[in-house]
Amino acid sequence: MSPELSQLIALQETDVEIKRLKEEITSLPSRQAQLEQQFEESVKEYLALKQELDQAQATRRRIEDDLAAEQQKLQKFKDDLMKATNSKEYETAVREIDVAKKAISSFETEVLKLMEQIEKLEAEFNTRAPEMETRRAEVDRELAACTDGVAASQQRLEALLAERQQLLAALAPNARATYERVSRMKAGLALAEARDYSCMACRMKIRPQIFTEIRRGNSVITCESCGRILYFKQEAALT
Repeated sequence: MSPELSQLIALQETDVEIKRLKEEITSLPSRQAQLEQQFEESVKEYLALKQELDQAQATRRRIEDDLAAEQQKLQKFKDDLMKATNSKEYETAVREIDVAKKAISSFETEVLKLMEQIEKLEAEFNTRAPEMETRRAEVDRELAACTDGVAASQQRLEALLAERQQLLAALAPNARATYERVSRMKAGLALAEARDYSCMACRMKIRPQIFTEIRRGNSVITCESCGRILYFKQEAALT
């Protein structure tokens, strides 16, 4: 095989790897999002439990605030009762005290129910917490591995891009122009293997005389059908 054809094969292998690395780097955000989504799915019940606990605690704080406000009212009405100077003021204070006491009793009952609910939710939450933390650590490790892998791929990509420039520069102008033109037309695959008198890319038959020339590997020959540069693998012929 001629050095030029060997360079073309090396160039395509480099371009294929460059394309793969670019796709891998570009896909990082979607892979990270997928991992996070899988984590959320795996701990959905835990997160729902956490939300229920948070809501119960928030409701308890609100009711306790209402309870404290009602207790302040009760104290005020008691003071009003002590200061009453006539029957009307006295009856009004007694009535307000009764209303406040009922409200306080209702709030205290709600607080007790919420305390029981929160106690149960906290117990279940604390039981499941280690499992969630383990899963979170696993996801964080996977995310870190993705990030590290992409960083390594970026370094490899930069090296390959430099190598690609060297391979292009080593090619004759005609071969380089042919490669770049066909590569643009064929989604980066400018070369195809010739095997059993066929182009392995488009599967079209190759004339025996042309196939013989391809086997010799002394010149750049393109497929009469798809236009790709054809090459022959000697090891394929031996198997």
